[in-house]
Amino acid sequence: MEKIKLHYLIGDTHFGGHDVVRVARANRILLDKTGAFDILMVSDDETLGDMTFDAYLGDDSLMESCQVFVFNCGNYRFNCKEEQNRLEKAVAAGAGFVFLHGDHPCYWVDAGMQPWPEIEKMAGLMWRNKTRHGDYADARVTVQKSEHPIMQGLTDFDTRDEIFCTCENVYEVPLEVLATAYSDPEVVSRHGLHGTGKEEPILTTGTYGKGRTVNHLLGHVWPYYTGHGLGENTMLSFAPRQFRQMLVRSCEWAATGKVEKTLAFTGEARLS
Repeated sequence: MEKIKLHYLIGDTHFGGHDVVRVARANRILLDKTGAFDILMVSDDETLGDMTFDAYLGDDSLMESCQVFVFNCGNYRFNCKEEQNRLEKAVAAGAGFVFLHGDHPCYWVDAGMQPWPEIEKMAGLMWRNKTRHGDYADARVTVQKSEHPIMQGLTDFDTRDEIFCTCENVYEVPLEVLATAYSDPEVVSRHGLHGTGKEEPILTTGTYGKGRTVNHLLGHVWPYYTGHGLGENTMLSFAPRQFRQMLVRSCEWAATGKVEKTLAFTGEARLS
């Protein structure tokens, strides 16, 4: 079986934000477990990555050969036009793009960050002024598009996670919502903000040029306990098998438009 070329782009690995180290290691275990992917981890943390960003971006052929990018980079790299243009061209030409939880506010000008409109078009839903979340807490996920290849055979499930509310489709790109989670108004964040009492999108798909895109809004892992929800510094958000299945299937679908190689994956894996 020919494997799908997947490039996993990992941003700043200091513990100033989401724990991208544990998330990347967990996702590699899940992706490897399927046997479907030829994985290249790109990170300036030599204990985590197969290649540094300087080496990766210094090779003219690597990005062009990629079939699907998993983006968990924040604005650590791809914050200059040359780097941005290369990723934009690769996805527009047909490479898949999978956007992970925690990157949503990373190119938000109002938060003092450098803008990157094109990646926001790839992702679709982004964090803006009205966006919020309740505390890290128990939540129910509902399948909305059971006919989509990513969701075939999956059922509603319970999780413990952070539910983003009222994210904005800033550039009004066409999106399909595959799954939602109920934002409980009784769940209050450390900032005193309540959930919306509505079903909020947690998995969406779209396109960018010829490329298929997927936006994952679940998967919150913080490096330490902040007092805003028991378990936020654990891997509880990765516990549901359906969450794991959606993740690996998203990568295959973004690359090929099908879910065949990862369909048999049950989500069972030991995450270190």
